[in-house]
Amino acid sequence: MWGIPHNTPVVRISTNERNATRQRLIDAGKVEFAARGLAGARFDEIALAAGHAKGTIYNYFDSKEALFFTIVKDWCTQLLAGFVTANGVTAREQLLEIARLDVEIARKDLDLARVVINQLPGLVGDHRAGVETAIGPGIDLLTAVIVGGQERGEVLAGQSARTLARLFLNVLSAIEQEALASDSELGLDDVLPLVDGCFLRGLVQ
Repeated sequence: MWGIPHNTPVVRISTNERNATRQRLIDAGKVEFAARGLAGARFDEIALAAGHAKGTIYNYFDSKEALFFTIVKDWCTQLLAGFVTANGVTAREQLLEIARLDVEIARKDLDLARVVINQLPGLVGDHRAGVETAIGPGIDLLTAVIVGGQERGEVLAGQSARTLARLFLNVLSAIEQEALASDSELGLDDVLPLVDGCFLRGLVQ
C-alpha cells in the first residue's frame, strides 16, 4: 500500500516560526490592501508576497476579511500601547490624545489608513462580529475615559458612555476620511482641531 513511510520525520514548526510567518503574512496583507483595497486584494497573492505557498495563509487566517480585521486590531493595539493616563488630566484632554495617537498611526502608512478608514464602516453589516472584535479594545478605552469624565462632571451625563464612545469614533473617522481624500482641502493636521470644535466642545462641560 502506498503511503508515507513510518520512519518519515514529522516536521514541527516552533511557536516562534509560526509567529514570524503570521507577521510576514500581516505585513504582506498591509501592502496588498493598501495597493488594491479590500475588494481587490487577492488572498493567494498575499501568501506569495510573504514568501510562502498559496495554501499557507489558510493555516493562519480563514479569509482576507479575517486578515484585514487582524490589521485593524493591531492598529488599536498600537493606540492602546501609546496611551498613558495621568492624574488631573481631563476627559477632553484624554480624548484629544487618543485622536492624536490615531492620526500618528495613520501617518505611518497613508495608503493603508485610507483603506481601513474608508472600508471598515461598510463591513459592519455582513461582518459585524469581526468589526466588533477588531475595534472593541478602542471602544472600551473611549468608554472608560468618558465614564471617568461623567463621574467628575466633565462630560454630559444622561447618555450612555459607550454610545458616546462610538459617536466620538465615528466623528474622528469621518474627519480622518476627509483629510485623507486626495482632493480634500483638509490634512491630518486639521483633524484634532476639528474633532475638538465639532464634537468635544459639545460633549464636555
